[in-house]
Amino acid sequence: MPINKGYLTAKTNKESDEVFTPEYAVKPLVKYIQLYIEKNKFDENNPLIIWCPFDKEFSYYVKTLSQIPSVKVIYSHIDNGENFFYYEPDNYHIIISNPPFSQKDNILKRLDELNKPYAMLLPIPTLQGQGRFPYLKNIQYLGFDKRINYYKDISMTKTQDGVSFGSCYLCKKFLPKDLIIEELIK
Repeated sequence: MPINKGYLTAKTNKESDEVFTPEYAVKPLVKYIQLYIEKNKFDENNPLIIWCPFDKEFSYYVKTLSQIPSVKVIYSHIDNGENFFYYEPDNYHIIISNPPFSQKDNILKRLDELNKPYAMLLPIPTLQGQGRFPYLKNIQYLGFDKRINYYKDISMTKTQDGVSFGSCYLCKKFLPKDLIIEELIK
């Protein structure tokens, strides 16, 4: 039986956690945010507030989602003293981001505690695991036809080519149906 050496030797530490999502991996969310806005009757006077808890102003989540009509994006980052495990904005409706993968179990637990709709970009193997199983009940899945090459630098010029795992959005109370597979367009 072949062994997935890339997955078995992949780093899961703070250094490997600080990668940046390319715009092409954020864009598939736009149409689902627009559907969510329509379904929940948000508008310019009552915007959908999206919290991006692992992001800074240069994040494609912040830049791309801020362009959607009837959306207000707020962002936070541990570097600014806003630790996701202890910090929560006063007012928001949904959580969207690419969290540090090495903390995925703790993040799923915290998302469950916050009890808000969310879309988190995580490695596909996150779907399996006894420790995180209680937080995966009633999960929604937005998957893709290819792997995402994350940026390794803030200037977003160097990618992690040959990523050893696929990524997906694990969502709760966000998508119009529980299983969606799409083509990623670069």
